[in-house]
Amino acid sequence: MTAVMGKTAMRATNVLLTCASDGEIGGVQTSFRNLVRWLENLGRRAHLVYPAPLPGPWSTQRANTWGRAASYFPMPAVVRNSILLSVPLFILYAPITFVHLVRLIRKHKIDVINAHFLSPYFIHFVIAARLLRVPLVVSVHGSDVAQYAGLGWASRVLCRLVVRGADCVVACSRSLAAQTLRIFPEVADKVTWVHNGVDDTKHAELPRVPDVSQPFIACVCRHVEVKGVDVLLKAFALIHDEVPGVPLVLVGDGPLLSEHKILAEQLKIAHRVVFRGEVAHADVPRYYANSAVFVLPSRSEGFSVTLLEAAYHTAPIVCTNVGGSSELIASNINGLLVEPDNPAAMAAQMLRILRSPQLARRFGEAARETVRSRFLWRNQIRAYIAVYEGRRDGTGADAAESVPPRSIHVAIPRGRAD
Repeated sequence: MTAVMGKTAMRATNVLLTCASDGEIGGVQTSFRNLVRWLENLGRRAHLVYPAPLPGPWSTQRANTWGRAASYFPMPAVVRNSILLSVPLFILYAPITFVHLVRLIRKHKIDVINAHFLSPYFIHFVIAARLLRVPLVVSVHGSDVAQYAGLGWASRVLCRLVVRGADCVVACSRSLAAQTLRIFPEVADKVTWVHNGVDDTKHAELPRVPDVSQPFIACVCRHVEVKGVDVLLKAFALIHDEVPGVPLVLVGDGPLLSEHKILAEQLKIAHRVVFRGEVAHADVPRYYANSAVFVLPSRSEGFSVTLLEAAYHTAPIVCTNVGGSSELIASNINGLLVEPDNPAAMAAQMLRILRSPQLARRFGEAARETVRSRFLWRNQIRAYIAVYEGRRDGTGADAAESVPPRSIHVAIPRGRAD
């Protein structure tokens, strides 16, 4: 142990991690997967826990969706938005859940718990962390904070208790940290940020995209309201006659996919739009690397992993000036920013890049350099570990940034019970 600001700090050797979604696709899952990988690259041990489907009371150990060994425990919180179901189920399962959690925490001598993407079920980790005096870090990623107001009252209560019970709340951008503070002002002394990063050790030479003519405009995102795919379709409709032979390629699935296909028909551009649906994570980079323009039309963002990966692969970028996007893209330097819900402005900037290969190349190269200098996981992991270990040494935000963070509030371990 070493003294830090009158508190104690320790080495975070064993980290228990949980994520609200056990999936392979999506920015949160990519960040979570990279965090686990880089912790282990630095000699730390990551132990993964997810909620098990009810009604079974037992725990199971198996590979998660991306092949990593994980434990699954029953952790009911809010069931079917019914307090009449939720309370008795919580009371029934609580002793079983905490036996599982306590055994795991003690068996592996867990130093810190890190829960990703704010969820009501994290309340189980709050209680376990208090009982065993293990620090709890809650990481928020954007849509979890943005959707808070739309949750049922029981879910909002539990999420607020989770945030209050955490020792530190880590946002993935400065913008999201500020948004989190607006919603949870009572935890102002706990909030910091560590930007998402790119894993630069896994990218090889990328082949061309099959069955798509070159050049093309690309967008990689889920078909949900917040991503603004409807705006991109309207923008493309304004310019498709001026760029004959240039298709729009949309990669991603989601509940609005059918609606967006209908919109493309209504805009008379369906023959120029390629709806690729869900694509394996390993195949997505070829869409970045081969695109003439990469567009992210979001109405809201935390700090987009998609945008980071597109920048790393030298894609000329047009994106909306929302959330943490301006913390990566500086307009007219390494890409172009437009206001959200403005198809005309988006169309004009897409056309500007398509008409100037030299500008596209300059933006792409500058974007890649920005990522390589500031947003690689090999650097960001040190910032995360600094949060875990309760160090206030200037690495609580991006370790590679030359400007000190405006505030660093970190988890202070309370001393683990043996």
